Amino acid sequence: MSDVLDEAAIGTIRDFILAHTGILFDDRHTHDLCRHIASACTDLKIPLETCVQQVNDSSFQVRFLEVLVKYITIGETYFFRDKNLFLFLRDSLLPNLIRSRRQEHKLYLRIWSAACSSGEEPYSLAILLRYLLVDVDDWDIYLLATDINQHMLNRAQEGIYSRWSFRDDPLIPIGSYFSPTPDNRMKIDDSVRTMVRFERMNLIHDSSFYNALGPSSLDLILCRNVLMYFSPEQSGEVVSHLVTSLRTGGFLIVSPQEIGIVQGQFIRMHHHGSVFLHEKVDQNNLVAAEKISPSLSTTFYSDESVPVTRVIEGDLFHEPDIHDIPDFPGDIFLDEENKPGDSSGVVYLLEPDDEGFDRLISENRLEEAGKMISQSGPQSSPHWIRQMEILIRAYAGNGEYDKALGWSDRLIAADVLNPRPYLLKAAVLDEQGLYNHSLQSLRQSLYAFPDYLPAHLAIAGIYKKTGRPDLARHHYELAIHILDLKDEDTILEETEGIPARKMKDMIQMLLGG
Repeated sequence: MSDVLDEAAIGTIRDFILAHTGILFDDRHTHDLCRHIASACTDLKIPLETCVQQVNDSSFQVRFLEVLVKYITIGETYFFRDKNLFLFLRDSLLPNLIRSRRQEHKLYLRIWSAACSSGEEPYSLAILLRYLLVDVDDWDIYLLATDINQHMLNRAQEGIYSRWSFRDDPLIPIGSYFSPTPDNRMKIDDSVRTMVRFERMNLIHDSSFYNALGPSSLDLILCRNVLMYFSPEQSGEVVSHLVTSLRTGGFLIVSPQEIGIVQGQFIRMHHHGSVFLHEKVDQNNLVAAEKISPSLSTTFYSDESVPVTRVIEGDLFHEPDIHDIPDFPGDIFLDEENKPGDSSGVVYLLEPDDEGFDRLISENRLEEAGKMISQSGPQSSPHWIRQMEILIRAYAGNGEYDKALGWSDRLIAADVLNPRPYLLKAAVLDEQGLYNHSLQSLRQSLYAFPDYLPAHLAIAGIYKKTGRPDLARHHYELAIHILDLKDEDTILEETEGIPARKMKDMIQMLLGG
C-alpha cells in the first residue's frame, strides 16, 4: 500500500477538485495539494490509494469533498479586515444607501457576504449597520453569509472568537457587541448574531441568488479573496452569477488583487482611493452604447464618476474630452493628431519614458510621475512594473505610506499570481511597524508562489524581531530547503548578486550553525 501519490493520481484528484469547487491547483502547488489530500484521508481513516480508487464513486465523493474542502480553503480573516474598505462602507456607501432608502420610505437592505469563512466579515457588516442605524429594529435587513466549508460555517454560527480575530482597528466601538468567555475568548451578542443568515453554498454551482426576495435584488455583495483561486473559466462564471444577483445600482466588491478578474457587460467599476467596487448598471443604457462600439465590455469610473468607455479589442479608447479623464490606473490621453474635438476620438496608450520618469522621481514630483505611469502601457510590461516599484519606494521614502500602499495594490491587481508585488507591499507595512499586516501580505506572496525565497526570509525576519524565534527558525529552514534544490552557483533574484551557496551559509549562521 503506497503512501505517495503518483502524477496520474494527483491529476485525477486535481481535476475532481476543479470540477466540484472551481479551485485550481497548478504545478507550483502540487506539494500543498498532496498535503491536503493526505490530511483528508487521515480524517476519513482511509489510505491514500483508496481516495483515488473511489473518487468517481458518488457516495464517496460527498464525504471526501466535505473533508477535503476543510483543508483546501483558506480561513484567514478577522473583524473589519481591510481598513480602507470598511472606512468607505462606514462613511460613504452605506450612509448613502440608507439615506436613499429613507427618502423612498423603504427601510430594507439586502447584503451577501460570499465565501464568509468563519464569519468575521458578515458580523462586521452587521455591527456596522447597528452602528449606523439608530432605528435598526425598524429595518428589514437580509444579511446572507455563505461558504463551501461547513466546518467554518459551524464556527461562524457559534460566534465565539479568539483575540486574534480582533487584530485590526475596528473603526467603531465594538465592546457592547461582545462578551468574554471563561477561556479568554469573545462571544458575539445575539443582537448581532441573529442578523446574519449562514448557509452552505458552492459558488461554482449555485452562486446566483434566488429565494423569496427574488433574483437581482441585492444591494451589496462582498466576495473577496476567493476568485483568485478559481480557474479563469470558473471565475468568469461566478462573476456572471454574482452580477445577476445584484439589483441595478447594486455593488460587487472583490479584493484589490481580483479586480482584473471581474469583466463582463453591465458592470461599471469605481475606485475610491485603494477601494475598488463594481456597479451593476441599467442594461438599456449599455445597449445604446453598444450601437456606438459593439465591443464595449466595461465602463470605468473614478471617485468623481467621470466615464471612460473602454474598447476591449485593441488598445483603443473612446472619450470626447481629455479634461474629463479621471486619475485612474490605465488613464489615457490623446496624441497630437487626435486632440479634443477630433471626431475620431481615438486615444493611444503610449510607451513609458524612462528618462522623463526618472527625472520626476529625482525631483520628488511624485504626483506627476504617477500620472506618467497611468498614461503608459501596456500595464504589466517590464517598463511599467519598474516604474511602479520605483514610485512605491519613493512614496514610502517620503513617509506617504497610504499612497505607497495604494500603488502597491494597483501593482498587485495587474498580476495577482506574481509574488513580488506582495513583498513590496509588505516592506511598506513593515516600515510602519504594522507587522501583522506585513505578514498577511507575505503570506499572500506565498499563496502565489509557495517557494518564493524572499518572502520566507522576510517572514523569518519579522518573527525574529517580534520575539517569535521558533516561527523564524521554521521559515529559515524552509528557505534552506528551497536553496538545497538550486545549483550552488545560481545567482538568486532580488539579492544583489548573492549565489545560492552564500545565501545558505548566511542563513545557517543565523540559525547558529
